[in-house]
Amino acid sequence: MTTTTATARDWTGLAVVLAATFMGQVDGFIVNVASPTIQRDLPAGFDQIQLVGAAYVFACAAGLVTGGRLGDRFGRRRVFLAGVTVFTIASLCCGLAPNADLLIAFRFGQGAAAAALIPQELAIVRTMFHDDAQRARALGAYGVALGLGVIAGIAGGGILVDLDVAGLGWRSVFLLNVPIGVAILALGRFTIGESRSETTVRLDTVGALLTAFSIPALLVPLIFGPRAGWSVWVWVSALVGVLLIVVLASQQRRNADPLYPPHVLATPGFPLSMATLAAFFAGNAGLFLVFTYHLQTGLGLDPMAAGLMFTPLGIGFAAGSALTGRLGRYGTRVPVAGTGLIAVCLLVMATAAGMSQAPLAVLIGLIGLGQGLVVAPLVGVVLGRVTPDEAGAASGIASTVVQFGLAFGFAMIGVLYRTVLGGTPGDAAIDPSHHSAAFTAATLVLAGTAAVTSVLCWYLARPRKITGTNRPDGATV
Repeated sequence: MTTTTATARDWTGLAVVLAATFMGQVDGFIVNVASPTIQRDLPAGFDQIQLVGAAYVFACAAGLVTGGRLGDRFGRRRVFLAGVTVFTIASLCCGLAPNADLLIAFRFGQGAAAAALIPQELAIVRTMFHDDAQRARALGAYGVALGLGVIAGIAGGGILVDLDVAGLGWRSVFLLNVPIGVAILALGRFTIGESRSETTVRLDTVGALLTAFSIPALLVPLIFGPRAGWSVWVWVSALVGVLLIVVLASQQRRNADPLYPPHVLATPGFPLSMATLAAFFAGNAGLFLVFTYHLQTGLGLDPMAAGLMFTPLGIGFAAGSALTGRLGRYGTRVPVAGTGLIAVCLLVMATAAGMSQAPLAVLIGLIGLGQGLVVAPLVGVVLGRVTPDEAGAASGIASTVVQFGLAFGFAMIGVLYRTVLGGTPGDAAIDPSHHSAAFTAATLVLAGTAAVTSVLCWYLARPRKITGTNRPDGATV
């Protein structure tokens, strides 16, 4: 394969893409921090506040693969910029929403827009950077943007709401996206090269509709099941989701141009990569949940102080992601070390649940470092095992798996934490010792999840020959 060196325009285009990545990260975390204020000021019910977050997840997860295929067909830059446009408009509408119902609807619009632009981000990187070393640096920068987004979303969100800029309160967390989106649109047209699949890509409308209904049906039980007490409607939703997935699988096998190309799914190492992504992000979601509970209900910190305790995690994540660009020659051995570091830190947390804030900050920073060493190399594995033509489909599938992993980890660790706690987090009647027991149990499970992810990363690190239609050159990865 001919190696093409990236130009200054390509690196500038990467910065524009990373700005969109940053905007998406901030939006996800900042809304969680602002939720109590939104509930009080609109006003809104707790179920409506749940939907403010869930509507974004549903729309995003259901459309990611379709978004990837749209980029393959109509041009990744075009679909990316269209997604940014809609996301920016939806953010403005969220910031001006007069009631909870409209806010939920506009959040759904944000999620749909994110589904269009997120798959293009990694697909653009895959097609823009052909040199392995340069691609590793670009993916490292992608990880840095994710880490900075975590800091700005969790810590900055609490500060922004507390400052009540221009009397906007929680609305400023959405309106912040507007100037960022406008800047991306102004620069993206001139700095991001257009790319699309060289083969004719037809949009699988039936597959897209089945996906749009099946994924929310499966995510509803994961997100709302624990709080709903796993009532009958939750199980009915899960059953409907499974049945729709079965129908989708059958439809994809018969389709001449499926939404989920079989040759992409059958790429050696691709299924294992997806399992690793799911396990890793499930652990991330579970950690965010129990650490937040432990800080606020166990240690008694206020929301802003608790948010600032996540700052070391974001800094560590950004540092680890930056390091992956320099450690590219070690390939997937880097995430083996990163997940191992996470497992060790979580074990230390589990055995010393009563430790003070300072050592906790150090440990969470080291965990962030470990996470940063994992994300970029794993994404590199996914993109490195498909051709540029397949980048959109692969990115969409990977992004969907990430969403499932996050929802699954949040739900399952939440159930475990609440079960051991013996009540609802925040209830003043709960014995303080139960908080430590719940935190210890959850972190032990998360340490085990990190260890399993490390083993999966080790399997991915083994050299293998890629042959057949996926890699006709028979290159070794």
